[in-house]
Amino acid sequence: MRSDEVDDAWLTRSLRQVGENVRFRLRWDAPDDELPRTVVGKFPSPSEVSRAAAVQMSTYVKEVGFYRDLQPLVGIRTPQVFLIEWDPATHDFALLMEDISPARAGDQLAGCTVAEAESAVDQAVRLHAPTWGRVDELGAGEWLGGPVDDEQTAFRTQLFEVLTPGFVDRFSSRLHPDDLALAAPLAAAFPDWSARVRSWVDRHGAWCVVHGDFRLDNLMFGEPPSSPAVTVVDWQTVSVGTGPADVAYFCGAGLPPGTRALAEHDLVVRYAAGLRSAGVDIADDAVWEGYVLGSVTGFYMAVLASQVVEQTERGDEMFAVMAERHADQVRTVGLLDRLGLS
Repeated sequence: MRSDEVDDAWLTRSLRQVGENVRFRLRWDAPDDELPRTVVGKFPSPSEVSRAAAVQMSTYVKEVGFYRDLQPLVGIRTPQVFLIEWDPATHDFALLMEDISPARAGDQLAGCTVAEAESAVDQAVRLHAPTWGRVDELGAGEWLGGPVDDEQTAFRTQLFEVLTPGFVDRFSSRLHPDDLALAAPLAAAFPDWSARVRSWVDRHGAWCVVHGDFRLDNLMFGEPPSSPAVTVVDWQTVSVGTGPADVAYFCGAGLPPGTRALAEHDLVVRYAAGLRSAGVDIADDAVWEGYVLGSVTGFYMAVLASQVVEQTERGDEMFAVMAERHADQVRTVGLLDRLGLS
């Protein structure tokens, strides 16, 4: 299909369910403390429509590709993978992974503490630093793709034109009018914002591998030694982008606005110091600029995702919270001024 044929109905059908997770409880024929008692399996969606969408959007390719090609090269804590099976002809796959229970999943609605945000930022360093400026060397170009180009920018701008009215209508009674009023101008500013991101990369040489949906619901928190302190899951959105945007996305959605406003500069300094310790030559001010530009990614995600996944009460509340938290973030860090929207 062509980009101008995309509408909200097509996206909803395509993205409603893109994978299936199953926990298996194991009983071995001989006792061995080294063998796991449970594992988690991840498989294609049972829905043929969702499977077709996953093929078109490279969802399965990305998750399999990350664990197969990139996970051994980066230091970010993910579940250990025991088995990867992949059929490129049919896009059938199977991942058998470590079960990291009793670790608890982060809760996007409840938010997190500054200490948990520090742990998340430290994990982000361990993904971004080893790939900083090296995405062309990693041998993952066939499935990872490259940074957003002019054609992709035009396509995403069309998506906003199609989906923003539905977002405004759905959340008109839930969001503050000032927050809701940002949706249309931010959608219109997407090409300008994309150009500013590319300019930042040109000045700092900093495309890297990013998670793409680095938020609390995709982090597991545990207490060593029974569980790792932080484990990052769900790699279906891994892509090429800017590291500070992952951090801004996490902080904007995961920290309550008052807490975030007090803590985010220190968190950015912590992230920048971590990059430098890992060999990345970049100043605090440059990282902060990338963070400011990345602060809108969560608002964009709230608009788009709320319109293309199956509507639920918790889902709507999560997207509303994301939108209002990121609206506060883009105001307080100064992005609206940079885009001429203040």
